[in-house]
Amino acid sequence: MVISDYLSREELKAFRTPSHPKAIWQVVVNYGIIAGAFALFALWPNPLTFIASSFILGGRILGLAILNHDAGHGGLFKSGRFSRNISRWLFTGPILGDYEGYRKGHMKHHKYAGTIDDPDIPFVKEYPVCAASMRRKFTRDLTGQTGFRDLLYLIKSSTFEKRLPFLVWHGAVMAGLYLAGVLWAYPLWWVAFVFCYPIILRIRVMGEHGNVADILDSDARNNTRTTLANLLERLLISPNFVNYHCEHHVLPAVPGHNLPRLHRLLTSRGFYADHPHAVVKGYWKVVKNCVGERHDRHDFDNKRGDASYANMS
Repeated sequence: MVISDYLSREELKAFRTPSHPKAIWQVVVNYGIIAGAFALFALWPNPLTFIASSFILGGRILGLAILNHDAGHGGLFKSGRFSRNISRWLFTGPILGDYEGYRKGHMKHHKYAGTIDDPDIPFVKEYPVCAASMRRKFTRDLTGQTGFRDLLYLIKSSTFEKRLPFLVWHGAVMAGLYLAGVLWAYPLWWVAFVFCYPIILRIRVMGEHGNVADILDSDARNNTRTTLANLLERLLISPNFVNYHCEHHVLPAVPGHNLPRLHRLLTSRGFYADHPHAVVKGYWKVVKNCVGERHDRHDFDNKRGDASYANMS
């Protein structure tokens, strides 16, 4: 696959150019949804809004992680220094994350995608799994077993550089809720992180590389998948256009807000004509695709993942 067969040099440049107004708007939208989730439960406190707000917040925790991901690729802001600072205080800070550590590991994923050296293989090597195994994974996620494990990992691996933005961010959130007279709603964030975020993250990762055509093929259309998501799925599972993952692997530096347009153009030019498996409609199909039996599984016995908040083990 040679991308220049489908896009001109001018088109490539246009797609790769970040837009500061659009990037700022993405940040505003994500934080607006976080505020809206707290407001929903604070204004109408009942079991239904508790569950809805928790999952919305879980989706936005992922949303902040995706903004950090885009910043690491240089697809959010043009300035690397500005990207590091905004990521530290607004994206990774809320969950004790590490911009530089994540960026280094993620660059290896892109460098070695389609090979046995891809560091993310441990997160998807088991798929497809039997239905009972998938139920056990989802049960561990929804009962907080995965979330508590990952939270403990983050605390143990935290440093002053991580703790300072974390304390400032959560202090600001608590102060805002206190001034609004609804400080009691603050634990909703941790309910979302421990009980909702893990299953959201699991489904998102399944959509990207779970049971793809051939994870050890160098063609992104075989080792990666794009999932066409509806509005609810975009809110909860695939924020900030992360569902256009095949396009992202083809052109990693393209800002997220340009990925839908890139997908439409590549599709119209036959990019997926011989690779229909690279695009699926909806995350229900993703989950179904990751349940079953396969007899041509690669030998990944030497690939073991470390426990982390990526929680795909």
